[in-house]
Amino acid sequence: MQQLYDTRSPNPPSRAILVGIKLRDSSMDETEESLQELQQLAETAGIEVVCKTIQPRNVPNPTYFIGEGKVEELKPLVEELNADAVIFDEELSPGQNRNLEKVLDVATLDRTGLILQVFAQRALTKEARLQVALAQLEYALPRLTRMWTHLSRLATGGGGGRHLRGPGETQLEMDRRWVRRNIAQVRKELDAVEKQRHVQRKRRSEKVKVSFVGYTNAGKSTLFNVLTGESVLAEDKLFATLDSTTRRVDLPQKQQILLSDTVGFIKKLPHQLVAAFKATLEEVSEADLLLHVVDVSHAEAEAQIAAVNVVLKELDATDIPMLMVFNKIDRLTSEDELQILQCQYPEALSISAQRGDGIPALIDALTHRFVERGMNLSLRIPYTEGKALDLLHKHGTVLDTEYTDEAVHVKARLPNRYLKAVERFLVSS
Repeated sequence: MQQLYDTRSPNPPSRAILVGIKLRDSSMDETEESLQELQQLAETAGIEVVCKTIQPRNVPNPTYFIGEGKVEELKPLVEELNADAVIFDEELSPGQNRNLEKVLDVATLDRTGLILQVFAQRALTKEARLQVALAQLEYALPRLTRMWTHLSRLATGGGGGRHLRGPGETQLEMDRRWVRRNIAQVRKELDAVEKQRHVQRKRRSEKVKVSFVGYTNAGKSTLFNVLTGESVLAEDKLFATLDSTTRRVDLPQKQQILLSDTVGFIKKLPHQLVAAFKATLEEVSEADLLLHVVDVSHAEAEAQIAAVNVVLKELDATDIPMLMVFNKIDRLTSEDELQILQCQYPEALSISAQRGDGIPALIDALTHRFVERGMNLSLRIPYTEGKALDLLHKHGTVLDTEYTDEAVHVKARLPNRYLKAVERFLVSS
């Protein structure tokens, strides 16, 4: 029976207090910027932020993450502001989460839980819903607090409902068994999706693959639409794109590349999501070139670059050639930040995907990069070998053609992967 997943919460929080903690190895600026991003995440999830607060500590409190005095401050604040959730800008342990909910008597979320909630709202396709469901279930397993009421909606239409409690079985044990069973089922369905993706990739393995990477809301989807002529959703919101989209792009010198738009990254991206979106993110790890799109107008552009590099390391994609693209130059109020980044990344290109600035230079850079991948060849191809001529025009760059009575003499540039198909026509190289 087909499984129908609804990863959204039926009663999500509507008014939240955000709590950050400044540890001794971080600056107040970094903490405030991270808390501001948490607010964006909350607003993306449809939650109104009624208050933000930061507590400096050397190390987290093992019981509540924040200090006991801060917990006591939050109790009347929750009631006064009519908040129905408190959201923390770090990942809480299951014990800390339970302790805080018990004392504050409202739903308690951490950064990971909030990101999962945003992903759940943004998941449109069956594959994305499966991936989010897996991440949510694995996150929920050690917790199973009051957040469980919305995760129970992941049940299947057939055998996915709760079983009756066995002799001596507690509610917690029953819930854990239910979650483990659903994790196994979701993984099984995702394995089938991954096999289908593998077949699709095999069909297009002969093409050069270019994949966008970048921080969420850096403008990847807007740039993707400009380069491909597509109309992929491009919103000024976090995680507007969850599903990978791949399209063919024809470059000026008759080269063809496959361009993929992928999910955006973020600081402290939950490991559950990286693991769950493995099939989607393989578009990154199997690329011939990464286009790292950076919102150069953002105050924390350097930190966002670092966060993307952390995720690329987790994907074992740090050895793939990369071209840095500084986007949103139309939003710059000062050239100083751009000049600093250009000194660090001298080969980076500056563009505005929204306005079109720098797009011809980017296309030119891609063209020359992939021209260099091929070899110059001289070939004598009989008229009966039309497939060889088609291959040259489709995958290479034909530089010169001379027609004789018996054959076509062609000078062309062809990527190494296609040499075997034309080597019998080779005159000289």
